Amino acid sequence: MANIELDGANKKIKVDSGDLTLDVPGDIVLDADGGDVVFADGGTNLLKVTNSSSDVVFQPQVDAKDIIFKQYDGTTVATVEDNGTFNIPTDKLAINGTAVTSTAAELNILDGVTATATELNLIDGVTATTAELNILDGVTATAAEINLIDGGTARGTTAIADGDGVLINDAGTMRMTSVETLKTYMGGSPLVVLGTITVSNVATGNFTFDNIFSSTYDHYIITGFAAPSNSNEALQFQFRTGSSGSNATLENVYCFIVNHARIDNNDATGSDIAGEYNATAAKISNHGVAVDGSTKFTSFDMFLSDPNTNHLGRSNWHGNCTYQNPTNDRHFNGTFGGSTTSNPNATGITFSYSANNIQYGRITIYGVKHA
Repeated sequence: MANIELDGANKKIKVDSGDLTLDVPGDIVLDADGGDVVFADGGTNLLKVTNSSSDVVFQPQVDAKDIIFKQYDGTTVATVEDNGTFNIPTDKLAINGTAVTSTAAELNILDGVTATATELNLIDGVTATTAELNILDGVTATAAEINLIDGGTARGTTAIADGDGVLINDAGTMRMTSVETLKTYMGGSPLVVLGTITVSNVATGNFTFDNIFSSTYDHYIITGFAAPSNSNEALQFQFRTGSSGSNATLENVYCFIVNHARIDNNDATGSDIAGEYNATAAKISNHGVAVDGSTKFTSFDMFLSDPNTNHLGRSNWHGNCTYQNPTNDRHFNGTFGGSTTSNPNATGITFSYSANNIQYGRITIYGVKHA
């Protein structure tokens, strides 16, 4: 039996037991002028539907409780959590019938993106594969470095030195090579400067080149000039051996100086040294004694073969020299040369005057490239 009380303080419909069914031919309209429709259970309010300026507000009435949407079979499809999160189960989001398969972590990659629609549209139509895009993985180049290959016109003044790299296109593959390799390929001068020694205002000493000869070169060209501190000294050289170098004992070193025509105020008279042999030091020129005791100097060029290797079983040399006294315009021009009876296996060479008295000079050694 149902009691419907329309008057009184309670203003409620009360059913003693069982359910209450409202069965009407038309619609059921809940019209609350107060703007709230409240759902309760056993006197505890659970959900309130409120009119807020014609906006509809669903609001739980128990603190720390959620609003849960479920399918007929009980499957949860969405939850409005107490902390305000609208939680959709994995793989349950679709837009216009198309399922969204991205995970939250994947979508979060877009968090903080400041690109405009125009900027994002630049990748519209990109056909690159994942493998192609992964080529960029690990790239550490800066924008400035990448811009260097973008037709820039800026030019620096960084010096090129051995050990530097050059980027080349190797049949479609970009590779890095050394400037030494490029220099060898492009050729250039067949002479390579191996060492230069300059002496100035030194009373005693010599020109010593250690570790200058190796199997890299078979032949060497040596150029130089020098002046002694004293007048009566011969310019000579001696091979050196070992890693740090020590003067080698050369048996039967043959050397000769020929065709030394003395020019004295354009008057070609006299001669100088005719020959030297069986010496541990090979002479380039023999100064003799200066007529007026003034400083004299010798300039020379020398071709040296096989001081370090054993191709010929010995080392050979020959060259030209000019010995001059600039004060009185006397000078001698001549040719010198010689050989050893066995290979000295030399790693270095010393140029000196017979008493190691040097006033000034400069000597340079060049390696001649293999053909």
